[in-house]
Parts: sequence; C-alpha cells; structure tokens
Amino acid sequence: QMALIREMIELPLRHPALFKTLGVKPPRGVLLYGPPGSGKTLIARAVANETGAFFFLINGPEIMSKMQGQAEENLRKAFEECEKNQPAILFIDEIDSIAPNREKSQGEVEKRVVAQLLTLMDGVKGRGQVVVIGATNRPNTIDPALRRAGRFDREIDIGVPDKDGRFEILRIHTKNMKLAPDVDLESVSSGTHGFVGSDLNALCTEAAMQCVREKMDLIDIDSDT
Repeated sequence: QMALIREMIELPLRHPALFKTLGVKPPRGVLLYGPPGSGKTLIARAVANETGAFFFLINGPEIMSKMQGQAEENLRKAFEECEKNQPAILFIDEIDSIAPNREKSQGEVEKRVVAQLLTLMDGVKGRGQVVVIGATNRPNTIDPALRRAGRFDREIDIGVPDKDGRFEILRIHTKNMKLAPDVDLESVSSGTHGFVGSDLNALCTEAAMQCVREKMDLIDIDSDT
C-alpha cells in the first residue's frame, strides 16, 4: 500500500515534470478505504509531511451547514486554498458523509454538495499540483460518479495488517517505552490477530497503565513531583 501511495501521490507532487515528459496527466484523486483505525488519516498526514506539501484537512460532517449554499462554499474555499499553496494535498476524511449515493439520499443539500465536489474535482483549470485524498470505511456508499477515472481514479485498500505489519506498528509505538527484558514483540504481534493500528496503540497504553496501577500504593497523587 505504501508503495502504491508513493507512486500515486509523492511522484506527481515532487516531480511533475516526469508526467509532462510522458504526456499524461498524473493521478489526481486517491480513495483510501479500510476498517476504522487502520491508519488512513495517519498515512495522508505522513505523505504530506514527507513531500513537504501543503496539507488541508476537511472533516466530512463539518462541511455541512444549515445555510443554503454554505456547504458548497466551504468546499470551494478549500480547493481555492489548496490551489494558492501548490503543491498541496486536500484530505477529505469520512467522505461518505458528504458524498453519498445521490439516488439513495433524500436530502437536496447532499445532492448539491456531491455535484459541487464532482465539478471541483474535474477542475476546468486543471487543478495544478493538487491531489485529493478521500478516506472512508464504507466505499460502497459513495456516489459512483466520484469513483470514475479522472476523479478518484485509484482506490487503495488499507486493510488489517498481517503479522509483520503488526510487528512494525508495535515497534513504532514502543520505541519510547521502557520495555522489560522478557517482552517479545514477535510473540505479541503473532498473538494479536485482527488488530489494527489503533488497537495496538491502545494495547501499549494499557500495558503502561497496568504498570502505574501496580505501583499505585507508592505514588502520592497530592505531591508535586
């Protein structure tokens, strides 16, 4: 997945000339989908950090507004902001909340917001170096017009990590922790089948809290240090 994301997002932002030479337009939209807590938002932030790109985050539900036309205005502003600060990554979290399937949704507002998003992603001016990343854990509820080539033309499944993946994640989360000599991350990673990144993070935190609990009788909560 990381290799895919690199070629999809990092290459066009860092070396736009490469695609000019090939005579094609680089991919403009990537949809990350997977179970909650598998690190979709985290990956988008990491990529923005690595490329040094301007990062603009939209949380899906925040955009919606009671005022007529306000939601579309918010979307337009986000795209304008990114165009001013190219190269940029526009990250739309929980995209299923603002772009539901128009045939199934009742509200007029949702339909207009989807239409606005479609036109912005087509971009008459050719959007320059702006990559749109959408994240959702329900890819099938998104309007199909968004999932065609030219909009979200790549969909990357950020799945549940395997044993090696869990081991890597555990190594990252425990790098600042004082581990006892008998802690074997290999065995922990093989015993946590089905855990995603946020579960492993919670596991490490819980282990630390367990240590605090055991020493609770020695800790004086009222003292200054």
